[in-house]
Amino acid sequence: MDPRDEPAWLADRLERTYREGNWAGKGLAQALEGVTALEAHWRPVTGQRTIAELVAHVAYWCRWTAHHLQPERYPHPGQDWPAVPPTVQAWEEVRRDVEEAHRDCAQAVRAADPALLDRPAPENSGTWREALVDLATHTSYHAAQIFVLRRWYATQDLAL
Repeated sequence: MDPRDEPAWLADRLERTYREGNWAGKGLAQALEGVTALEAHWRPVTGQRTIAELVAHVAYWCRWTAHHLQPERYPHPGQDWPAVPPTVQAWEEVRRDVEEAHRDCAQAVRAADPALLDRPAPENSGTWREALVDLATHTSYHAAQIFVLRRWYATQDLAL
């Protein structure tokens, strides 16, 4: 691969991991298809993150990455693990945010100078290349958690 094409390749991998997944599993977008607000905010046990919280966390790291690649274009996302009120509106906002965050992140990666990939990433012991691969892995990891939570939720008798 021409090194000048590597940022575009990495951006494509991030988008594919989000939308379709990879050999290890389906993508986050697929994990979220049909998730209701009740399901998104269900906490099966104390200390377990909800689907909505996991999605907000994934969006945070995409926004963090976009910000560190293009701080003049993308604001700092604030704190990780933001509170997500257990409402339909909050769930809809988190869903929109993760979609936008992945799009913004891919755009920032695509626009990156290829030389940046060999430089250290902030708050990361590796290079930007490693951080971007890890971001895709991170998204896959949380997609898998969401699939498990959905299967668990489906076994519950949650008559309202």
